[in-house]
Amino acid sequence: MGWIGVTALLSSLLFTDSSAQYLNKPDSTYTFTVQTYDGLTLPAQVMNPENVEKPMILFINGSTPYDEKGNMGPVWNDEGKILTMKHDLSHRFFEVMASKGYPIATMAKRSFVYPTKIPRPAFIDLALDIQYFIEHLKSAGLLKDEASLVIVGYSEGSVVASKVLGILKNQPHACILMGAASMATGTDCHAPSLEDYVKTDLLRNLRNFTEEQIKADLDQICRMQHVLLNMDEEEFESDLKHSRDPGFGFAMWESFYIDRKAGLYDPVPNLLYANIPLLIVIGDKDTSMPMKSSKQTYDRLLARGFEKATFHVIEDDVHQYTRYDLFPVIDKWLTSEFQSTDFILQKSDSLIMQKYAEIQELVSEIRAIPFEGGTSVEALAVYEKATERNFNEADNWFTLGVKLFANSLNQEAFNSFVNASDSTLGIYFASLVWRGHLKDLEGQRAEAVNLYQQALHVYPGFPIQHGHWNLIIDKNWIEERIKVPFQGVP
Repeated sequence: MGWIGVTALLSSLLFTDSSAQYLNKPDSTYTFTVQTYDGLTLPAQVMNPENVEKPMILFINGSTPYDEKGNMGPVWNDEGKILTMKHDLSHRFFEVMASKGYPIATMAKRSFVYPTKIPRPAFIDLALDIQYFIEHLKSAGLLKDEASLVIVGYSEGSVVASKVLGILKNQPHACILMGAASMATGTDCHAPSLEDYVKTDLLRNLRNFTEEQIKADLDQICRMQHVLLNMDEEEFESDLKHSRDPGFGFAMWESFYIDRKAGLYDPVPNLLYANIPLLIVIGDKDTSMPMKSSKQTYDRLLARGFEKATFHVIEDDVHQYTRYDLFPVIDKWLTSEFQSTDFILQKSDSLIMQKYAEIQELVSEIRAIPFEGGTSVEALAVYEKATERNFNEADNWFTLGVKLFANSLNQEAFNSFVNASDSTLGIYFASLVWRGHLKDLEGQRAEAVNLYQQALHVYPGFPIQHGHWNLIIDKNWIEERIKVPFQGVP
């Protein structure tokens, strides 16, 4: 991916609606590493390891490379350095479920730790990684046995979760699939009519697609599936990932073995084999794993006599599960011994929801501040509100810092960039550079150079572009600032 694509991605990150802030943090987090079946070392963690009154939740994330902390790495450079971004759903899930008293076990995905050094995995590789993770949790005394474990899979992780069930000898307490555990494209390609296509209703009602557009969408998926099944891995890596064919936009981290299998994978046999309580929860506006596909999985389980499944639809929710309902639904299902998903919000839930609303309000206000035009009073008011509320969203603090600088509020901008200095995220280097800029403008050259040198040391290989000033902050820019002080933007 060239720098233009990366900076576009960074731009979307900086102005993304991010509303993950929580009232409660876990009491403790235990970090460690796990050895996989093929000798890889993956970092892992358990939040709230001392909370043994509730089952441990093992969370399996989606297809994008991710670390154990809930950050994702959608792109990387030729040297294997990953651009790390916050994954809002993961952070929300970890914090909220931990605040409800659940221990949360997570492990980094192999494609995050080894993005360019090993072949892309198959589903069975990911499932075996989780199996080894479970064995480590038991041997380390963090998990009594599988009966104390709930496996939760999100998006592609729901596919992996069902694969895990198929290889475990001792099954967990329960399984929760946040998605369908089946992409269903293989069967869709043989659907007798468009009404049988799992995306028809969504495309028609949410995007106002015509019948011709819906048919074109299905034809494209079927053509992609045909291409995948009739090529080898080398062609996939060298040709298909670089194709400009509409709809063939494969990310560089995607796996040939997973992409060709996903559309044909049937989770039902593994779910029947496990024979444990199962919750399938899905948003009715999920276009990535449509509700209709999830319902087909559920109906097929019922048709095979499986009586331990619960199917719950969250109205007006999408693939990212932006509504709060997800958390009390899961909690109610587990605490009611799988009998109900009918929840009543607790006071703590209402407080967290209020906090979400306040964060959303702040994010909207930050986004509304123009880069120029005599808006310093408005920008200062938003800064003061963010400070009073202990706003802790690094990416939005960075955006606010740039806008405060644009409105000549340099001290407030510097404080904002300090608040944006989260070393786990790809934006970290840019926050250091901007702090150096502001020190230069104050005439504190030694401090500025020190900040530039720190930024150069952590530069991830991905520039950031401020299009409104035609300014690109990359390695060359940082090296130049070490030689020549920053004197302002054009």
